[in-house]
Amino acid sequence: MSDDSHQTQSARVHEDKDIIIQSVLHEEDLYKILGTSRSASAAELRRCYLERSKICHPDRPPFHPLSTTAFQRLGFAFDILKSPSARRTYDRASKPTTSQLPDKTTFLGGEHTFRSAVEAILHEFMTGDFVIVRRWLDSLHVRYPNLVSKEVVINVERSFIRIRELVLTTRTYALLIYVELGRIHRVQKRLMGLGYLDVVGRARLTIHLVRVTLAMPMRVDRALKQREEKAWRAKVAGLQARGITPTERIGRAGILNDRVSKVLEFIVGAAGKDEGADEAWSQNLGAKVS
Repeated sequence: MSDDSHQTQSARVHEDKDIIIQSVLHEEDLYKILGTSRSASAAELRRCYLERSKICHPDRPPFHPLSTTAFQRLGFAFDILKSPSARRTYDRASKPTTSQLPDKTTFLGGEHTFRSAVEAILHEFMTGDFVIVRRWLDSLHVRYPNLVSKEVVINVERSFIRIRELVLTTRTYALLIYVELGRIHRVQKRLMGLGYLDVVGRARLTIHLVRVTLAMPMRVDRALKQREEKAWRAKVAGLQARGITPTERIGRAGILNDRVSKVLEFIVGAAGKDEGADEAWSQNLGAKVS
């Protein structure tokens, strides 16, 4: 193959990859993100997901700066649609109810397709494993009332409500929270794979599942506070450069107060660490979130 032919083929591959990635990033309908129809079978959904994943994977050449974001969005769409219950919820919620054209310019506009997907996955999460967390917190409150007070239990429950609000109002948070839900899902799968008689293993993984779940509000809180701290330092530096003394700082960002945050850090321990997820939060919250 001549150099000209090789360059032409390379350019075509890069162009094809860019077309797919742009489609994934700009579509709101989860079926269109996967490149399939609403009538697609489970096998067809999986096939389309795998085909597009191979193209969008950040480690697959040629390099594309938006590969990681597109790959995450593909995974989000597939995880919703591969679950029969989540797919039914999504299909019902995203079905147009008026003859008006959907507004694709806003996250909550139009057919609410992306919002519906987030609601579906959070509904399953909040009505499922959070029950376990609440029971575990209640038992800890009985055993260690000074550590896990009613204030802590209430604040943890409120933090999940706040997380849901963040997800439903800003797409960036939807993708980042999905990363956190993925951490929980991986522990769930390991727990479900254990034999019923493996009492020790199930007890150990159940505790780990609770810790990973409690790590979610803790990690979201930490990321929000770090973002606010960075913005505050930049503001102070700008004011000082103009010879202006900054006013006293009022309030702090986040979804947890300091006491509850410290209690969760103690309970969660090492389960709250995830360098890959931390990097995703840092990259996506580095810029201003609208």
